[in-house]
Amino acid sequence: MIKHTILVTLFTSLLFFSNTISAQERTEGLPITVKVITTVSYKDGAVEIAGISNSLDGEPGKISIEIIKPNGGTDQLSTRADKTTGAYTVKYTPKEIGKHNIIATAADKVIKATTSFTTTTEVDMLDKLNEVDAAANETLETLDGAIEEIVSAVAQSDDVTKAKQKVETVKQSVKEFTAAWAKIKDAIKTLQDLSKKHPEIRAIAAPQLGMLSSQAEQSTDILKQVQKDLGSRESQGGDDCLKFYRVSEGCAAFSTTMNVLSGGIINIGKAIFIDKVWPKIAESGVPKEFGAGGTLAYTQAGKLGLSALDDMKSITSKGFGAGMVGDLFQFVSNELFKKYCTEYKGPISGSYTLEFKNQGKTYMRYKITYEGKISLFAQKNKLKNDGIPKLSGYIEGNSTKMEFTDDIWAVENKSEWDEVKYQRIPAPIIPLNVSEKDPGFGAAARAGIPGAFYFPLEAQMVQEKMVIKLMPALAEFSNLFVNRTLVVARAKTGAKNL
Repeated sequence: MIKHTILVTLFTSLLFFSNTISAQERTEGLPITVKVITTVSYKDGAVEIAGISNSLDGEPGKISIEIIKPNGGTDQLSTRADKTTGAYTVKYTPKEIGKHNIIATAADKVIKATTSFTTTTEVDMLDKLNEVDAAANETLETLDGAIEEIVSAVAQSDDVTKAKQKVETVKQSVKEFTAAWAKIKDAIKTLQDLSKKHPEIRAIAAPQLGMLSSQAEQSTDILKQVQKDLGSRESQGGDDCLKFYRVSEGCAAFSTTMNVLSGGIINIGKAIFIDKVWPKIAESGVPKEFGAGGTLAYTQAGKLGLSALDDMKSITSKGFGAGMVGDLFQFVSNELFKKYCTEYKGPISGSYTLEFKNQGKTYMRYKITYEGKISLFAQKNKLKNDGIPKLSGYIEGNSTKMEFTDDIWAVENKSEWDEVKYQRIPAPIIPLNVSEKDPGFGAAARAGIPGAFYFPLEAQMVQEKMVIKLMPALAEFSNLFVNRTLVVARAKTGAKNL
């Protein structure tokens, strides 16, 4: 048997505003990553595992995944990575309670990546569902306080009254959501209680309940972040126009989160009460074991769940989410802002090129083209009374085009290697100016797209020149926004007979 030394070099360029400019990693074996996507895991509920790896040729690489269970036993899984991106996903249904360790092995069986997840003792999700209620109401109260503060300080009395009316309309919409949500929680409590007494029901219900728990947890985290951002408005400083902008962004983020949450609840609720859980429980024959009281509770819970879905659909048909805070958002961002503030804005565009050389030979070059906008605010009364005051605002944009090339042989001695594979995987790009195409999701949502950046700023005219001070970035290119090149080569010499 002949063993050859394999050179695998992964070029990674972390782009533009990132702290790290570039990196080259040389390893014996194909690189691989692994992570758990599902945030909440129940016994018998599906856990989604994902990562990135590659193959030695142009075919999809076969990824081997070993699950080490809490009792020491193992389960073996396998899947194929996408031959272009290297991404892979696989689902696993745990049957034991406790910590599960995951070992993912690349296609060449050399490098491994590890992670873990923990399944809970029982399906117990009411706390997570209640947290959504609390987070939504607390965020709305914080939003109400922020609006009252800025409107009372700047606006005329009729605008203050109108703002209060808009907020009350939003509160009423949240009450409608809370009423429908309460029905779902009551139905889920009955299902949860039955699943503790009947393992068959737990096995049927766990996947959908895990999805609902994950949706609730993710929405709660986002709402808490919105609340935190709004709550820190005083410490952030800035003039009243910047506060108007922050409040409008808070409205947009709150709307987007509630819209995604309500849509997710409808989809998952449909799976629970119509398509999967309730029909499968009926088919299993388990309801015969419920007894009179259990059968009544099960039947009522099903009806309650269907009623809740109808209520939720009715809310969303009225434009819940984007529409729920839409009027308030338009009132703050357009009517009030335009009445009391002057905005100077315009497009920005450009390109950014970096080139790396080794002894005069270029081994990496990339060019990023970006588009966005710059906006500066000033209160109208200060412009009138004080001339040109200090301005506040932001620069926002995203990458719209990427040009990327590299040459590993400008660094390595090609005469020593036979090239097996040379694959470039470019960074993900959205080829349009998202800051000008947003339907109302807000800057927080836009910041999540690949290659987005957002900088608050302060500015002032000094001797007929605009002096701009960029503040710490609220969004910048992340380590996920990378170009990657995978090079696989086999040594020409140094082979050993084994």
